Amino acid sequence: MNAATDRRADRYGGPMVGRRTARTLLALAAVVFLAVVAYVGLQSADTPVRAEMLSYDHVAEDVIAVDFSVTMDPGSEAVCQVQALNAGRAQVGFVDVDIPAQESRISAHHVEISTQGEAVSAEVVSCSVL
Repeated sequence: MNAATDRRADRYGGPMVGRRTARTLLALAAVVFLAVVAYVGLQSADTPVRAEMLSYDHVAEDVIAVDFSVTMDPGSEAVCQVQALNAGRAQVGFVDVDIPAQESRISAHHVEISTQGEAVSAEVVSCSVL
C-alpha cells in the first residue's frame, strides 16, 4: 500500500471484508439471482392456459362486449372467467366462458356480459384447463 491508502485507511478504517470474500459473495449472489430467474421463467412457461385481453366495447348501458385471446395446447378445453368493472373497480358483471378444443394454439373469443350498472372496463380474471 502507498501512503495515501494508508492515511485513508487510518481515517476511515479498512474494508469490512477482504477482496476474496467480496468476490465470493458477489459470485454467490449472482448464482442465486440466476437460479431465481430461471425458476420463475420455468414456472411461467409451464402455464397450460394463458389469456390476453384484446378489447372491450360498451354495447349498451348494461352490456359490455369483450374480445380476448386464449393460448393453450391444441385439443385442450378450458374455462375462463371474465368480469366487468365500474369506475371504482367494483365487479358489476361476471361470466364463465367455456373454451372448446381448438385446432390452433391461439384462438380469439368474444363474449357479452350483462352488467348491474355502468361498466367502464373488463378483464379476464383467469383461465384453467378442464
